[in-house]
Amino acid sequence: MEAPAVVNKPTKFQKLRKRVWHDRQLILIGLPGAICLFIFAYIPMFGIVTAFQDYSFRKGILGSKWVGVKYFQQFFSSMFFVRVVRNTLALSVLSLVFGMIFTIVFALMLNEVKDGLMKRFVQTCSYLPHFVSTVVVVGLMAVMLEPKSGIVNLTLQRIFNIAPIQFFDNQNWFRPLYVVSGLWQDIGWGSIIYLGAISAIDPQLYEAAIMDGCSRMKKIWYIVLPCIQPVIMTLLLLSIGGLLNVGYQKILLMYSPGIYETSDVISTYVYRRGIGSAEFGFGSAVGLFNSVFNLFLLFVANYGSKKLTEEYLF
Repeated sequence: MEAPAVVNKPTKFQKLRKRVWHDRQLILIGLPGAICLFIFAYIPMFGIVTAFQDYSFRKGILGSKWVGVKYFQQFFSSMFFVRVVRNTLALSVLSLVFGMIFTIVFALMLNEVKDGLMKRFVQTCSYLPHFVSTVVVVGLMAVMLEPKSGIVNLTLQRIFNIAPIQFFDNQNWFRPLYVVSGLWQDIGWGSIIYLGAISAIDPQLYEAAIMDGCSRMKKIWYIVLPCIQPVIMTLLLLSIGGLLNVGYQKILLMYSPGIYETSDVISTYVYRRGIGSAEFGFGSAVGLFNSVFNLFLLFVANYGSKKLTEEYLF
C-alpha cells in the first residue's frame, strides 16, 4: 500500500510573496506616496531629540548639550501657557464645529439642486476660494474692513449710523473673522466628500420614502444623514486628531500685539520663541507636546465614537 502524498503547506513568506505579486499594481501606485511619507514624515522624527537639548546649529544634534525636560517645564510654567492653549482650542473647536455643520448643510442643499447647469455653476464658485492664497484672503479682508474706506464700515455708517469699527485691532472680532474667512475658503471644497457619500446612497431608499409620503426634510433626516454618518464620524475623528494644529500663517497676517489675548496660539508662540529668539530646543519641545496631546485627543475621541456610534478608526 502506497503512503499518502505529503502536501507541503506554503510558508508565511510564500503567502506574502504571492499576495504582493497579486496586488503588485496597487502597490506600485501607492509606492511613491509611501516613499514621500517616509522621507518627509518619519525620517524627521529623529529631530524630536532636540526637544531635550540646548540645540545649536554649529554643534548639531550629536554635539548639543542635553537639558532633559527643561523646556517642557519652561512651557508649562510660562505665563503664556494657559493663554496659548486656550486660544488654540477655541479657534480649533469653533472652526471644527461651524465648519462641519455649514459644510454638511451646504452639501445637502447642493444635492437638492436638480438643474445640472446651475449645480455645476454653484459648485465651481464654491470651490474657487479654496485655491486663493491666504495672503490674498487676509488682504481682501483688510481692504473690506478698513475703518475709513472699507465697504463694511461705510455700509454700517451710512445705513445704520454706526461709528467705524477697528476690526483688525479689536480682540473681540478676531475669532469671528478667522472662522468666517475659513468657512468662505473651505466650505465648497469640504463638501466634495459629503456629496460623494450622498451620491452613493441606494436610490431605492428614496423611492420607498416617496411611496410612504415622506417630504424632502424627512428624506434628509431619515435617509441621507444616517447613510453618510460613517463619513461624518471619520472626518470628525481625523479633525480631532489635529485639533491643536492651528496654522500660523493666517494668524500672523491678521494679528498684532494689541490682540494677543485672543489671537496668540501655540504655533505663533513657538514662532516667536523658537525662531524669533533662536530657542530651537524650546520650539521642538512645544511641538512634541502638541503632537502628543493631539494623539491623546484622537484616542479619546475614537474610544467615545466606538462606544456611542460604533464608528471608529481603529
